[in-house]
Amino acid sequence: MAADLEAPSSETIAPTGGELTPVDGLAHLRYVERDRVGLITLDRPAVHNAISLVTMSELERVLEWLETSSGIGAVVITGAGERVFVSGGDLKDFERLDTYDSAVAMSRRMQALMARLEALPIPVIGAINGDCLGGGCEVALALDIRIVSETAHFGFKQVTLGITPAWGGRRRLMELVGRARAMMLLLSGEAIDAREAERIGLAEKVVPTASVVPAALELARQIAANPPLAVRTIKRMVNYDASGSDEDAAAFEANHFARTWISEDHQEALAARKARRTPNFRGR
Repeated sequence: MAADLEAPSSETIAPTGGELTPVDGLAHLRYVERDRVGLITLDRPAVHNAISLVTMSELERVLEWLETSSGIGAVVITGAGERVFVSGGDLKDFERLDTYDSAVAMSRRMQALMARLEALPIPVIGAINGDCLGGGCEVALALDIRIVSETAHFGFKQVTLGITPAWGGRRRLMELVGRARAMMLLLSGEAIDAREAERIGLAEKVVPTASVVPAALELARQIAANPPLAVRTIKRMVNYDASGSDEDAAAFEANHFARTWISEDHQEALAARKARRTPNFRGR
C-alpha cells in the first residue's frame, strides 16, 4: 500500500499509481481505493472530526458508491490526526435542530447511515486512531472490527450533555458488553482506555498509535485477497439473526456453505492450489 494511503492527515490525497478517488467533491471526508481496499478518513481535525449534517450527506454518497459501484473487498474507516477518531456530533452545527421533529430526523438519518455501514456486504474495519467520544463511540460500534490506538479512550459522554445515545450505539453496546456494563458506561459517562475497551469487547486489537492505520489496512488487504464470495457470505452468516430455531440456523448455514462449495471461486481456489499458482477469484 502506498505510504500516502497509510498516513491520514488533513491534506488531500493525490491519486498515484493504482489509487482511485471515485467520489468527487468531498469536504468533510476523504475516500480512496487501492489494491481492492478502501480508506474513508473523517477529515475535520479542527473540530475533532465531529459529524455535521454535511458530513452525513458525504457519508451517504460514499456508502452509495460502496453499495452499488465499488469492487473492493474491504474498507477501513479512520479519523484525521492522532488525537480523536470521532468526537461525536457537531454541536455548533446541530444548534439548528431546535424542534422535536428536527432532532428525530437527525437521529433517524444517522441510525440509517450506521445500519447501512453495518450492512455493507464487505467487512468494515475501524482504524480507531484516537478518542471515541459520545456519538463517536456509536460510529465505532457500527464497524465489524476495531483496531485501536493504545492512547485511545472510549467515552459515552451523551449523559453529561443531558441527552441520550441517538445513532444506534445503545443496542450495539448492550450486544457487545452486556446490559449491566452498558448501563454503567452510558449512565456514568466515564471514559475507559484502550486496554479496558479490549478487555470488555469494544476493541479487537490494540496497537501503537503510528501502527493503527497500517495494521487496519494490512488486515483489510488480507481479507480482500480471499475469495470475494466467501468473504461476503461469511459476513452475512455472522450477521444472521439467530433468534429463530436451531433448525432454521442449521439450514441457513448449510445453504450458504453449499452455495460457496459449488461456486467458481471455490473451484479456482482448488485449481490454483494444485497448480501452485496465484488464484484469480471472480466473486461468483
